[in-house]
Amino acid sequence: MNKKTILKTLVIGLMSLLVISSITPSASTQIKQTNNIKPLSMVDWSDDFDSYTLYQFLDGGGDDGGWKGWDNSPLYGAYVTNNYSLSSPHSVEIVGAVDLVHEYEGYTGGKWNYTAWQYIPEDFVGDTYFILLSDYTDGAGQANTWAVQLSFNSGTGLVESQWNGETLYYLTGQWVEIRCEIDLDGDWMDIYYDGDVLASHAYSDTVQGSGGGPLVIDAVDLFANSASAVYYDDISLTGEGPPPPPPEADLDCDGTLSWPEVDAGATVIGDFQVGNVGSDGTFLNWTVDTYPTWGTWTFTPSSGTGVAKGSWVTVNVSVVAPPEKKQTFTGKVKIVNTDNSSDFCEIDVSLTTPRVRAISIIQRILERFPNAFPILRQIINL
Repeated sequence: MNKKTILKTLVIGLMSLLVISSITPSASTQIKQTNNIKPLSMVDWSDDFDSYTLYQFLDGGGDDGGWKGWDNSPLYGAYVTNNYSLSSPHSVEIVGAVDLVHEYEGYTGGKWNYTAWQYIPEDFVGDTYFILLSDYTDGAGQANTWAVQLSFNSGTGLVESQWNGETLYYLTGQWVEIRCEIDLDGDWMDIYYDGDVLASHAYSDTVQGSGGGPLVIDAVDLFANSASAVYYDDISLTGEGPPPPPPEADLDCDGTLSWPEVDAGATVIGDFQVGNVGSDGTFLNWTVDTYPTWGTWTFTPSSGTGVAKGSWVTVNVSVVAPPEKKQTFTGKVKIVNTDNSSDFCEIDVSLTTPRVRAISIIQRILERFPNAFPILRQIINL
């Protein structure tokens, strides 16, 4: 090989190395990505708001995906919008009185990433909040437990983790990731804003500063606090287990069946209600399982399927009383969730056939002797 050929080969090789190095990420970039994003194996829950209709009001309705206003009040619901979106076409608008909540069940162990993408317009005014609660119940007020509370304040231009006051400057006019990496088993949490660590501390510390908070991911709260609009999209819980149990229907009953004075052999009627008080999106299948052996019973309906969460069914009851007189009959009607035999409820039952009353005996005597006892006849109006 001559010198020209060798030189040409070296130049080509050097140029190839320069091209390869220009398209290969630096080692420092690779390390930052690895450290800041923990690869968890399972997306357990997510919502990109694209399945809702444009301008749908999320206030706890059956088609609202579990979103509702604080304390389950429609006053604090939020609208689905297309003003901005990370995943087209929709996001949710948090503005004014909005205080939007989504509850979760079963997140009591394992490692989880709670991720929300936020868009703050450049003309944003006010102080808006992203919140995670480790204990949330409608109506509990200050008895609820705040695990994360991030304040975005236009006056300071800062996002603040309201624990020890850790802050970063927030970004406007672009979608920014909020990520809470939560280790419930190890009681630890790292909060990231746009890939940078905002705060790190025990998950159980609580915003109130009291410590001892539950090791549970119980709810998210997107709180406008009367500020101008900000937007959220592509919210998710990603975890490496254990996953929470699937949502289940929960059977409940309301009512009693009581008939205090019934002629022997007579037919009486009554009713009670069967409802589903379980998780959002569940449907109850039920049946009347057992009822007293005395009398002749008819239930309409005697079973049902597909009872949505929060819905109730009225069961009409007809009973032919036993022929025995002077007795009180008691018992229970048992209603069972046909998908879970351990989930049942019971309706108390009481029926009494009266004793033979003295007035009935006198009436029979007077009917047998129609011209006797005129004064007595006037007293009892015969």
